[in-house]
Amino acid sequence: MSDSTHPGDTSEKSGSTRNTQRGTADQVIQAGDVHGDLNVGTSTLRAWLLPAGIVITAVFVGAAIVAVPGMGKNTTGDIGGQAPSELRVTADLSSNDMGPWGYVSESPDFPGADLVKRLSRPMAAADRAIARDVRLSGAASLRQQVIRLHLEGPKDRAITVTDIRPVIRDTRPPLNGSLVWAPPQGPELSSEVLLKLDDPFPVVQSSVEDATGRRRVPAGPFFPAHTIKLNDGETHEVVVTASADVHSYDYELAVIYQSGANVKEVRVNDSGRDFRISGMACGGPHIASYRAAYVLTGDFSVVPEPNPGHISVLSDC
Repeated sequence: MSDSTHPGDTSEKSGSTRNTQRGTADQVIQAGDVHGDLNVGTSTLRAWLLPAGIVITAVFVGAAIVAVPGMGKNTTGDIGGQAPSELRVTADLSSNDMGPWGYVSESPDFPGADLVKRLSRPMAAADRAIARDVRLSGAASLRQQVIRLHLEGPKDRAITVTDIRPVIRDTRPPLNGSLVWAPPQGPELSSEVLLKLDDPFPVVQSSVEDATGRRRVPAGPFFPAHTIKLNDGETHEVVVTASADVHSYDYELAVIYQSGANVKEVRVNDSGRDFRISGMACGGPHIASYRAAYVLTGDFSVVPEPNPGHISVLSDC
């Protein structure tokens, strides 16, 4: 990967992939399934299916806290002791703004009167600026979230990344806020590296296409079968699609690497805050239940759902 990220860069970037390798919530906003579509240049409208009055059939609230390249927390040390940073890792969540998208918050005021007004306008759900502002409002994600990890090695030596693992700081029941959903149009592509946080021992997984050719499914641990070697100052990007169905999670990512004879670790999070993701709040089989909901309509506006405590969904609940 030719692009690199630097501390102090406050712009959000979405680089290309190469060798891709936490109490209740009061409201949720969701505009569809997020499956880590790597075609970030694709027209936004092609990611949506437009039928008005569609009953919500799947619920995905992806962790929506911003992680800006160069702004994410990056702490490094020898395992068992601190040391100067050699490997620089930043996290970028901006690709989640492409849509479909979904968010949940503990605050009863989420997403706030201003955003509610903006979301009620036609085509609001397809407006990346609105999606970004919702993501930056302190929300957490429903079911899936894409994190692009930008790795930059030291300029005077080679290092080898040997593992990327979640560090779960809090586990709770799913957040039960309000809901917005619209299914994507066409194939639901996902990134090649998957992380299912509900697993007893979650690890980064390789993936393969399923029988339909439309989704990628886990195909065994990515590490240690693979490693990522960074020669002098070389950069690399790893796109991680994290998922949660059963619980909600606050977590960081630890990037383990070897420099000479030393094994070190970089902790990566969302600008000093944990990444956050939540499973669906269920009220019964195929019924999602939230305290307030904002629902996508045929003109791409996002408006209040009249019965948020009993929303029919096709996905398991």
